[in-house]
Amino acid sequence: MKRLVLSFFIVILSVQTNFSQFKFGVKLGLTATNVNMDAASNFNDLELPTARTLNFDGGIVFEYELMPEILSIRSGLGYAQKGFNVDLNQVKQKFNDIKEITGDWQTRFQYLQFPVNFVYHFGDFNINAGPYLAYGLGGTEIQDLKIVLNDNTVQNLQETYDLKAVFGSVNDDLSSTSNSLMIQYFNGLDYGINVGFGFNIKQVLINIQYQQGFTNITPDLVNEPNFSPSDLLAKHNVLSLEVTYFFKK
Repeated sequence: MKRLVLSFFIVILSVQTNFSQFKFGVKLGLTATNVNMDAASNFNDLELPTARTLNFDGGIVFEYELMPEILSIRSGLGYAQKGFNVDLNQVKQKFNDIKEITGDWQTRFQYLQFPVNFVYHFGDFNINAGPYLAYGLGGTEIQDLKIVLNDNTVQNLQETYDLKAVFGSVNDDLSSTSNSLMIQYFNGLDYGINVGFGFNIKQVLINIQYQQGFTNITPDLVNEPNFSPSDLLAKHNVLSLEVTYFFKK
C-alpha cells in the first residue's frame, strides 16, 4: 500500500510539470489536531483519552489548471505540526487510583508534508479533495503534572521527551522503561486524505480542510514480542483554516 501511494505521488508530480498554466503561492494555517487511539483490551492502559490542540502549518503552494476555471490540481510542500493533548479529566475517570490530576500533558509531531488535491471551481468558491504524504521529522512530549493518588500520595512529573520518527521496526529494548511505548518513537511515514472547501478573494485563498490519516503511528517493537502495532491504533486527524497568497503570474 505504501509503495502504491508513493508511486501515485511520483506520477502526479511528473505530470504536473507539463502544464503551462499554473500559479505559485505561500500558505499559513492554524490547525486543530488530534490522534484517534484504539487499544486492544489487554493494552487498555496505553490508550490515552485525547483532546484537540492548536498547531500550525505552512509552506509553498502550486496550482495547475487542468480545465480553466473549472478543474485544477493544487499541490506543494510544507511543514506541518500534528499531535494532541491528553484530557486529564478523562484520565482521572479512567484510572481509579487517581484522586486528582492537574497540569499539562501534550504531544507534538513535526512533518514535511506533500498534498495533492483535485480542485473543482464554481465562481470564487471551490471544493477540493485528495491524498497527502507526510515525512516525520521528530517530535516532543511534555508532561507537567501533579497527581494525587487515593492514599493522598503526591507525584509531581516534569518531563520532556524527544520523539524519534522511525521508518521500519524499532530494535531498542524498551522493557527497562516505565514510560508509555508511545513516548520514544513513532512511524515516520504518514499518509491519508484531505477534504476541503475554499473561496478566493482576488489573490488570496481561504480554505477550510479536514485531514484524516490512514497510517498507524505506533511502530513495530521487535523486542516486545507480546506487543503488536495493531494493539494500539493511533491515527492523526486535523481540522485546519489555511490562508494562501498567490503571486501574480
